[in-house]
Amino acid sequence: MTPPWAQDVVRRTTHALEDAADPDRAPLMSAYMRDRFPFLGIGTPLRRSVLRQAWDGLPVPSPAEVGVAAGALWQLPCREYQYAACDLLGVHLGTARRARRYPPRFLTEVVRPLVVEKAWWDTVDSLRSVAVGPLVEAHRELVTTMRAWSRSQERWLVRSALIHQLGYRGRTDEALLLDLCAEHAGDREFFVAKAVGWALRTYARTAPDVVRRFCAEHPELSPLARREALKHL
Repeated sequence: MTPPWAQDVVRRTTHALEDAADPDRAPLMSAYMRDRFPFLGIGTPLRRSVLRQAWDGLPVPSPAEVGVAAGALWQLPCREYQYAACDLLGVHLGTARRARRYPPRFLTEVVRPLVVEKAWWDTVDSLRSVAVGPLVEAHRELVTTMRAWSRSQERWLVRSALIHQLGYRGRTDEALLLDLCAEHAGDREFFVAKAVGWALRTYARTAPDVVRRFCAEHPELSPLARREALKHL
């Protein structure tokens, strides 16, 4: 049975987004995503504004309630509902401090299905910042899950593992980052190669010499990943 809190969130969310829908803009947004998903036609600033108002006054939920609500939103047809699920996770989970309230299994039981269902770069990258990254930082035992995702045949799990430390800055686990990038250095799949380069480019702000050395020591690094990694060096 769906918890009342989750039912209320889904009801408030659908009402708010339906009221804000722009049918003229929707086809343009869908085309930008290669017509993979239908859209209501709501831009990010407006979506976040109407959801903030819609969710105002809700009591603090349990992790289980957040998970059920996010999963229910994910199943709704238009892309803004998946974005709303990411927004919901960002509000209640999106930092390592808040993520400590969530059990480690939240990553595999709740977040993983969201990474691989209706998957494209927009939701995968959003889930990194609001759920995957905070949970792994809060529960270091989940590093083993990141290594497992990196070995997956599912490209979106691989991408998620590669970029999960993007917001860590000086807290980055350098050995883990370099291990995962080395594992996929020669991968030519666009979204994986781009993730390798993105992870290295971001870490170059903290340790530029480490990134230069990594690129020099890995001649198999794909041209896309190398170009991204060295973009600002």
